[in-house]
Order: sequence, then C-alpha cells, then structure tokens
Amino acid sequence: MKKKYYILLLLSILASCGGGQDSESFKTDYGTLALRRICDTVNVIEHFNGDSIISQWELRFPVYRFDYGDLSGDGQNEIVVGVTKKTRYWDEGNRLFIYKLYNGRLIRPLWLGSRLGGDILDFRIDRTITPAQIITTEDFKDSIVTAVYGLGGFGLRFKGIEKVEK
Repeated sequence: MKKKYYILLLLSILASCGGGQDSESFKTDYGTLALRRICDTVNVIEHFNGDSIISQWELRFPVYRFDYGDLSGDGQNEIVVGVTKKTRYWDEGNRLFIYKLYNGRLIRPLWLGSRLGGDILDFRIDRTITPAQIITTEDFKDSIVTAVYGLGGFGLRFKGIEKVEK
C-alpha cells in the first residue's frame, strides 16, 4: 500500500511541476549523494551505491545550494542543503539544513536551521580541513560578513569572521 501511495504522490508532484528534472551529485566514500530537482519547490536528496538507491529524503522547498563535507570529523560526510523558506518567526529567506547518513546509509536530519547571525546569502563547505567547516556570506544590513562555522553539540558553532565588507 505504501509503494502505491508513494508512486501516486510522485506522479501528482511531477504533473503539478511539469515533469522537469535536473540534478547535481557528489561521489563520496559511501556512494553518491545527489540532489534531484523535480521542480522549483520539490527536491529529493538521494544516496546511491552504484545504480541502487539506498536512501532518499524529500524537500518541499526551493534549494539554492547543495554540498557535503565531514563536519563532525567522524569520517562520514554530512549533507548540507541551502533552502529558501519562511519560518514561524522570520520572513522567507535562505536557511541551512544539515543531514547525516545514519549508519552510513540512511539520510536523516541532523540540524534544520532557521537563522544564523545575519541573513544568509550563500554558503560553501571548506573540505580542506577535518572536520570540514561551513563558510557563510551573511547580510547584516550595514555590512556583508563572511563567517566560519563548525558543527557543535547542537547546530552550528560560530568560529570566527573571515571578511567584512561595508
């Protein structure tokens, strides 16, 4: 019953989105991580091993950035997705969602952030160090700040400022 429901749901989403698909992917030690864009507001994160889908997670938000890195330093990559959405207390804006591969296989939310110090304009992952760090570009109304964050006990821990532009 669940498979039939999922197929009908996917077909209705494809019909409402026009059926167009686009994707981007990264090869990792645990397989391939991919973001499949169904349409502007529906995306699916997929974890592949060869041609087999191991796990997937649906996002019903526009995605502005998709990246990965070993943020925890445990040898497994976390998936970092930038989504655009409204929250309970904030107007629509860019947010950061971090997912982990539970047991190296299943995609599960680790941290679904609603806000950092300023309004997030963009981000990138610095994978040249372990644990990897998230470098954000944030708007503080009077300046644009490039900030560095690491994964903390819960969520992101501010590590410092890389650059400030007035």
